[in-house]
Amino acid sequence: MSAKTINGLVFDQDLIQLHARYDSREELIKSFGKMIEEKNYAKKGYTESLLQREIEYPTGINMGTIGIAIPHTNKEFVNETAIAVAVLDNSIEFEDMGGSDETVNAEIVMVLVVKNPKMHISFLKNLTSLFQEEKFVKRFQNATNPDEIEEILLKLL
Repeated sequence: MSAKTINGLVFDQDLIQLHARYDSREELIKSFGKMIEEKNYAKKGYTESLLQREIEYPTGINMGTIGIAIPHTNKEFVNETAIAVAVLDNSIEFEDMGGSDETVNAEIVMVLVVKNPKMHISFLKNLTSLFQEEKFVKRFQNATNPDEIEEILLKLL
């Protein structure tokens, strides 16, 4: 599959999975982390850092109509800014980002590989805003190919 860079963000179709199934957040994070490291978007140790950060600072967000999770870690592990996306057939339990003891059943997971913290914050803000719109959520869930996901994400930049 192909990769292209738009506005400093790498869109690599190998990192977009539709109708994916994972048994746990750890399995998903390890799978994506390994791919991200193998493609050299991140340094060795990225996956472990991602797993550790998810324990310390959970990334599950209940958006009302859908649960999402946005695992990410420190920029020192990042070689190139990229995003990995899993639109799941099953939901995976993530701890709530808000620090409550609640869990979030995430159906969409986006692993952020971000060098620039300002871009990260702006992207997250746009993302959470759009996920409050049911039309946006449905487009994401009904995407039939990685190009559609890429097109949706471009609107966040």
